Amino acid sequence: MNDQSPIPADKERRLRQIIREAAEQEDSGRVIIGFSGGVDSSLLLWETVQALGPADVTAVTATSPTSAPQEEHCAREFARALGVEHLVIPSGELDDPAFTNNSNNRCYVCKRNRYGMLKDLAKRSGGAVIFDGSQSDDDPADRPGMRAVTELHIMTPLAEAGIGKQDVRDLLQSAGYHELSEKSAQPCLATRIPSGTPITLEALEIIRRGELFLKECGLVFVRLRHHYPMARIVTDSAGISLVLGRHELRQRISKGLKLLGYEYVTLDLEEY
Repeated sequence: MNDQSPIPADKERRLRQIIREAAEQEDSGRVIIGFSGGVDSSLLLWETVQALGPADVTAVTATSPTSAPQEEHCAREFARALGVEHLVIPSGELDDPAFTNNSNNRCYVCKRNRYGMLKDLAKRSGGAVIFDGSQSDDDPADRPGMRAVTELHIMTPLAEAGIGKQDVRDLLQSAGYHELSEKSAQPCLATRIPSGTPITLEALEIIRRGELFLKECGLVFVRLRHHYPMARIVTDSAGISLVLGRHELRQRISKGLKLLGYEYVTLDLEEY
């Protein structure tokens, strides 16, 4: 008995079959994809276009102060290159106290609101099946938002086809998207704020500007944890070595983050 997982090519064929069968269940034959611009949803969008063609596919990107601006730009460029309809819709979660109070179910509230918008869009457009980019390695225990996907009956073709994170990257490589295949995850800026601390537009802007500044300082991978009035810099081993090895860089970082309003600037010695 062979216990090995199917090779990506076999999984890809299964994925396209799932996509075609899902579209055939709708009279319109249309598919709406929740498209963040990350590696998972990008592969799902590309594979859906290969299976159905671009005319029957709509990519929807939710825009919000919780998102990094460059992610929206990348999503626009990718969708444009594929020739699909691409809608960028304000998600409005900062108007929802259930989100801004930053409880443990914040991600669930956000995901349910966003996919609720897509369900409404599907109804207004005459029907469509909705896809989410979750893949088989995503653990519901670590991703509360997946509960909303299940409750709203949103399909997850990557997970259903048994495609995990490495498969996603391998398939993007095979499709010629080498740079995209190596892209790191870009969780929303609200994840930098400790649970229980209210999420505000001001805090999100400080985090956005702070992370941009830290990248300008040479930190390729970085998260700015917002323990206001303390900033906690989380980076990888290369980033830690860079900061610890250069006194003038530490001074520059400290000064720059204090100009944003922090009183204390710390470096987390446990690498990301």
